[in-house]
Amino acid sequence: MFTAFWLSLDAGHLSFHQAIAQTGGYALQFGGSGIAAPGLDRVLIPLDAPARPVDIGATDFTIEFWLKAMPGENTGVAACGSNDGWITANTVIDRDIFGEGDYGDFGIAVSGSVIAFGVSVGAEGTTLCGSRVVVDGQWHHVAAIRRLDGFMQLFIDGEPDGSVQSVAGDASYRDNRSTINPADPYLVFGAEKHDAGLLLDPPDVTAYPSFSGLLDEVRLSTTARYIAAFAPPTTPFVTDGATAALYHFDAGPIGACTGVVVDASGAVGGPSDGVCAYGGASTGPVYVTDTPFGETPPTATNTPVPSTATNTPVPPTATNTPVPPTATNTPVPPTATNTPVPPTATNTPVPPTATNTPVPPTATNTPAPATPTNPATPTATTTPGGTIPPIETGTPVGEGTPTEYAPTPTASPCLFIASPSATPPAGDTLEQPEWWLYLPFVRQEPPCVTNIP
Repeated sequence: MFTAFWLSLDAGHLSFHQAIAQTGGYALQFGGSGIAAPGLDRVLIPLDAPARPVDIGATDFTIEFWLKAMPGENTGVAACGSNDGWITANTVIDRDIFGEGDYGDFGIAVSGSVIAFGVSVGAEGTTLCGSRVVVDGQWHHVAAIRRLDGFMQLFIDGEPDGSVQSVAGDASYRDNRSTINPADPYLVFGAEKHDAGLLLDPPDVTAYPSFSGLLDEVRLSTTARYIAAFAPPTTPFVTDGATAALYHFDAGPIGACTGVVVDASGAVGGPSDGVCAYGGASTGPVYVTDTPFGETPPTATNTPVPSTATNTPVPPTATNTPVPPTATNTPVPPTATNTPVPPTATNTPVPPTATNTPVPPTATNTPAPATPTNPATPTATTTPGGTIPPIETGTPVGEGTPTEYAPTPTASPCLFIASPSATPPAGDTLEQPEWWLYLPFVRQEPPCVTNIP
């Protein structure tokens, strides 16, 4: 847990504020005990005497939270499109007023497998029912928007889930109002706050049922935060200037919630702390560690990758292992083209009696350049194995092995040279073939007479 402090100037008065951010990683689980346990299995947050910031409704507002419920545990059904029609479903958040009241009221409930959101001003109002399933054993982000002009909208997991135009006006709880029901000046989580089924004649313990499931990160704001699809939060809420109340439910420890439920908003005029009313047949609410942002399971991407994953050192057969002796980065054996040519090869100076080129009688024997028939220059594939960086693309070992070598000649071409001891007859020149001798063309082969067709 950590605490932040700041000062503000309100109506000429310097005010001190404190925001408490809890980081215990808990959520609250409600048992759905309902009116079978009047006043229990719920969280109660005072609205009035003195007035608290959590009393939203006089401006645009947003109520958002994370919810998780199992199929079959919430069987109530809302009267969609009706004034106060949400109270017959399983109540998650209740800011109802007993009777028609003077300003207004609102509430959010699970109706079958979807969310129902109702707002009334006096005797008028409606209930908006969504269509996206939230009762499936998974965490879902729910946001309910109401503008002062009466426009209402639902978002589930950041996606629009219906909207409606309803009655305009102030839907807050009027300060210092009188009431015949002591539950009126409270905001309640997890149950219909009046246990109104007990007031029926005859009493009906199945009427106005409570919520069975988990609730976390409840934030009430004095603005319409969302108008189009958005990415749902991936971390707990952080307070800002529009936050009227914020409940992380992180006090813990695991087990019964019997103490204060802290408002971490730091809103002016707050805090709007609440209290757990623990009990009922299902003994709720209780702190649990199942949260929307809890520990990621072992298969998730932020868990160390198992031994077969790509960020584990590659096993000996992988492509970044030194290439075995048969791979292309092993020095080429002596028979390969990069073996030094023996003394009789073309890269040895030609003996004085021979040249590689037709030489006029006065010419001298110039050593044949080493390049004409020098074997193919070794390619990069003959680099010693240690210099080749690991190949991360998964190229199979040996794929780069050279398949082409300098072809083995089948016959050695010959060069011609004039006999140094003969003088051509008059009228003849060195260009006449009868004055040429045949010498082998610097290769390791028999004299060229055996290779000339």
